[in-house]
Amino acid sequence: MSGSGAVVLAAILFAVFCLIVGLMVWQEARRRPGGEETAYVIDDAVRFIVGRLDPEAKRRLGAAGVKRVIEWEVHYLQGLAQKSRRNPVETVAGGTDASIDYFQTQIAQVNGAIYDREDVAEVLRLEAEYLLSIGAVGEPVDPNELDQGGTEA
Repeated sequence: MSGSGAVVLAAILFAVFCLIVGLMVWQEARRRPGGEETAYVIDDAVRFIVGRLDPEAKRRLGAAGVKRVIEWEVHYLQGLAQKSRRNPVETVAGGTDASIDYFQTQIAQVNGAIYDREDVAEVLRLEAEYLLSIGAVGEPVDPNELDQGGTEA
C-alpha cells in the first residue's frame, strides 16, 4: 500500500470512529433524563382550566374566579389555612367537601364573591387534568407504607 493510500485509509477509519462515538454519545444523551423540571405555574393552570370550562361556568367565574379558587387551593395545600402550624394536619389535594367549603368561605369573606360549589369542584377537576398534562402527578402513595418521617419504610 502506498503512503497516500495509507493516509486515506487512516482518515476513513478515523471518520468512522468519530461517527460511532458521536452516535453513542447521542444515544446516551437521549436515555438520560433532561434537566428540565416540572413547574406548576398558576397563570398556566388558569389558562388551561378556562380553556376547558363549561361555557356557563366560565361565564359565572371568569378567569379571575378560576385564579381565586386556584390561589386559595395553593394556600390550603401549603398548610397555611390551619390555625397552628406546630401540629401539622394531613392535607389532601383535590375537591374534598372540606376543601371546597374552605375555598367558598374564604373567597366570600376576602374577595366578596360567591361561587357555586359545582363550579369550584369543576375548577379543581380541571386543575387535576392540568397537573397530569405537565407530568406533576405521580403514583398514589399508600400512607401505610410510609414511616413516621415521611419516607418509604
